[in-house]
Amino acid sequence: MEKNFQDLCYACRIGDAENVDRITSTGVNLNGVDQFDNSPLFLASLCGHEEVVKLLLKRGAVCDRDRYEGARCIYGALTDAIRDILLQHDISKAVDINQPFVMHISSLIKDNPMDTHDICIGSTKDEKEGWLQLHRFILSARSPKLRANLIDNWKYDYEVTLSTELGMETLEFITKFIYLVPVLHEITAKDYESLIKFSREWEVPILEEFLDKSKHVVDPSEKSTLMADYQYKFTESARHQLLCFVNDNIIRKSIDIGSPANVSQCISDIENHVAFPDILLLVENSEKERRIYPCHLAILSRASYFKMMFTLPMAEAAAYNDLKNSTRHQFFSKLPVISLPACEFEVAEIILRYLYYDNSEIPWEHAIDVLLVADYLQEDRMKSMAAVVMTQSKDFLKKYSIFDILYVAWETRLERLEQFAAKIIAFNLASYSKNPELKRAIEMSSQRISVREETDTIELVDDIRFYLLEKYAFEPEDVELVSEEKDIELLKASEILDYQEENAIIDKLLDELTLQA
Repeated sequence: MEKNFQDLCYACRIGDAENVDRITSTGVNLNGVDQFDNSPLFLASLCGHEEVVKLLLKRGAVCDRDRYEGARCIYGALTDAIRDILLQHDISKAVDINQPFVMHISSLIKDNPMDTHDICIGSTKDEKEGWLQLHRFILSARSPKLRANLIDNWKYDYEVTLSTELGMETLEFITKFIYLVPVLHEITAKDYESLIKFSREWEVPILEEFLDKSKHVVDPSEKSTLMADYQYKFTESARHQLLCFVNDNIIRKSIDIGSPANVSQCISDIENHVAFPDILLLVENSEKERRIYPCHLAILSRASYFKMMFTLPMAEAAAYNDLKNSTRHQFFSKLPVISLPACEFEVAEIILRYLYYDNSEIPWEHAIDVLLVADYLQEDRMKSMAAVVMTQSKDFLKKYSIFDILYVAWETRLERLEQFAAKIIAFNLASYSKNPELKRAIEMSSQRISVREETDTIELVDDIRFYLLEKYAFEPEDVELVSEEKDIELLKASEILDYQEENAIIDKLLDELTLQA
């Protein structure tokens, strides 16, 4: 059993929703089972973690009550609330899109308010009003046949008429598949032959394979299982294709530049660039080296910062819209240039891999920088993923101090990291109390209080006191009751004296800072 799946099962048992979200982004099979035949959904429902159950269903976990795994989840649910969620879950959604990047790519041909298409494709049998507005880079990544046409036959074409008698209905189906829109439930018996022919023509073997198998399946439960299995395969196939596209055509084709004079001129032949870019991303590292990545607004707009930049009435949006009305040659010679905040190139590439195909592999060495850039881009999900790496890496605290984590948590407004820092300090209070940085942190926390009440509170101090209770497995009421006990031996045995000594350390620090909390 692969480690990612083991980690997913553990996160489902303990109810760690953020870690479940991170692990599902690695492409792990949500509908697999462990050595005890337990699926992640079963573990989450059995252990009563409602938010994790909802997240797994949203990401594509199957709960078909007519199948053993689905029935087991329903009857094993710890609470009625979870049982109701599973019973009300539409089984057709079991083959729905199960990754945020899939939802984003699907939105590009469904309800996308941004006009980012750069090619229109239609059939000779239909009027042009129904033609499909598509993206060269997605077609190129998903189909070798389409990529060859885009590089050669359709190189200068904005409108492409397919010489086929298959019609727009079939074309729309294959296009939805390419854009990861769930369409398997739409197939009827009369569609199989035309779809198989078109899949073969566009070199989409995985769809052809599914169609060949599905047309011989009659039993609804068996067909549901087949659809769920292949929807997972489709998603992972698309992820791998986008991974290859990003590595081969964006990262390896990035351009190092020496002068900031006019960065777009540094691409000598952008019109023939294999990535089919419509925007350039400029990054400057700590050594003041500069690099351009050929990118796509359709993908960068996943980040709220870039989406606002090109949807609100800003100069970048106006310039981009003007270019959309230019000739193809003019467009490529004047591509807009946007920037990330200064960061290492490795950090920029982690961000790009996440935006294009939800890659969540963040080396711990870059986790803080990824967190800061993600915060700048207003990409909360990636912030959470970076935080998970920081809290779970065994090596992280060998390079960074717990105060580095605390300060970046405050800067990026990540409560998970604040709590993590407070817990580490509380569990090692005797050691950290000798570090002058703890005083500084408490003082900074006191200055973060926006509204003072009758009894002042300092968030960091409150959190440390809370985790001291956890450290000694006490409840507040227990402390009050035991504190009245006069038997010293009993107090020692109950560890109440140790607890009181550690609280006294906090009180001493506050006295030295002339603070109350």
